[in-house]
Amino acid sequence: MSVRLSCPSCNSAFALPALPEHRRATCPRCGDVFLVRTFTEEADDGQPAPATDTREASATRTQGEGRRMVGVVLVALMGILLAGLPPFIVHWRGKKPKPAPVTPVTAKGVKPPAGLAALGYLRADCNVVFAVQPGPLLHYAEHTKQEPRDVLAQTGLPDAARTTIEQLGVELTLIDHVAGGLTLGEGENVLRLTLVLVLKQPLADEDAFLAKLKAKPVAGKKSHNDVVVGKFPMLLAGVSPTVWVFGLDEKDFAALDNHGPGGTQFRDGVRTMISAAPASAAVWLAADDDRDWTQKPVTKLVGQSAEAKKWLPAVKDGRGGLVAVSLGEKPRLKVQVRAADSATADRVRVYFLARVKEVEGAMSGGSGAFAHFEAPFDATNSGKLLQRFLSDAGR
Repeated sequence: MSVRLSCPSCNSAFALPALPEHRRATCPRCGDVFLVRTFTEEADDGQPAPATDTREASATRTQGEGRRMVGVVLVALMGILLAGLPPFIVHWRGKKPKPAPVTPVTAKGVKPPAGLAALGYLRADCNVVFAVQPGPLLHYAEHTKQEPRDVLAQTGLPDAARTTIEQLGVELTLIDHVAGGLTLGEGENVLRLTLVLVLKQPLADEDAFLAKLKAKPVAGKKSHNDVVVGKFPMLLAGVSPTVWVFGLDEKDFAALDNHGPGGTQFRDGVRTMISAAPASAAVWLAADDDRDWTQKPVTKLVGQSAEAKKWLPAVKDGRGGLVAVSLGEKPRLKVQVRAADSATADRVRVYFLARVKEVEGAMSGGSGAFAHFEAPFDATNSGKLLQRFLSDAGR
């Protein structure tokens, strides 16, 4: 599928095989080099793809519904996690896992999502997945003279996820990456959680690490300990000196004996959302499920709060989403939404297009049930932008 652009200098329209990675295009008619702010996707036969944004689209069309729909998945991703985990956690006795595979590192020291070894230890039925690579985050925080925690908060990662990482008691400089997976289902799988910590090198004092987690060895299970993360009892498995896996019970460790790199075990929708994250993303959170999120028992429980009741109507119209932040030379924020249908996605695209006109360097697009928005990432403003998306969705 190619993209059709319009030169802002001479208004000449032309097509490219794909959107340039640097988001700048050269007009074949006048030679002007311009930043791509919006585009139209078209099929290989040259016909426009259905429901794709163009600059000529009316930014006011169904504006009220667009605001309501824009957060359909952002809320599903963040709202549920922000509410915290319900206190119904049990212990388990797991099996001996295998060592993690070695994954390649990109030139800038950031592993692409498919290269994160931690994803391979998450349950195959996860419908919410997140990952953090502290290296790029620390570099960005130092460069901008900010606290790493403040930068992490501005990336949109939920408080519950950030707090859990801090409670592991390991310096960010020693962490290669952290990945987590949630399964929001029904019955015995009403809530499943796996958190994977991958270190750059073995801990200097493993006993001190375990002591901070109030670890108690599991009888007959080498390298397995009952621990406490925050206020919640969990089980910790030492996969290797550099890989540690946390779970709520034995079902959360289902992938330990049969894992693969990059989360290839996930369902198609989750893999699609993760693949939409830029290869340079240092922080990202993705979710996808074919069922209505509002019908899940955990969502219903969380939905009893006054705050949740504001955004639950919007969640009903979403099926998947992604929030990703790249912290390279030119930091960027990406938001992608998979709506319940193309009509809803079209309204979200109209909303995103309106935001493009307000944010310098932003762009939007998508087709079918998908809509996406990208903009330069600024730790002082991007968090406010995400909050606006959520606020508009609530209305």
